[in-house]
Amino acid sequence: MEAVRAHEISLTTYAMRTLHDRLGADIHIFGPKDPAERGGVLSFAYRDIHPHDVSQILDQYGVCVRAGHHCAKPLMRRLGVNSTARASFALYNDESDVDTLVDALSEAGAFFG
Repeated sequence: MEAVRAHEISLTTYAMRTLHDRLGADIHIFGPKDPAERGGVLSFAYRDIHPHDVSQILDQYGVCVRAGHHCAKPLMRRLGVNSTARASFALYNDESDVDTLVDALSEAGAFFG
């Protein structure tokens, strides 16, 4: 289990760094900045694109995310958003999955202008 957790932290670190490096201020990742203080889950907002629209574009690229309030409406109100998109990473994911997520988000940005 220690190796599984180490993989999760490593992949989350890579995801957070890559999302910020490639998408800059257009992406907002909610939660702790230190990957060791979070699980392999990233809830995010991308530009002003509704999370359901983001998820639909990502689906076209084979990227599965959840969009919505994630049964946490009080948290969404506190964060000042109606919903987020949520990507989850686990043992079966690798850096190429993160790269595909970021590429697909770039395409969503191009689609919505």
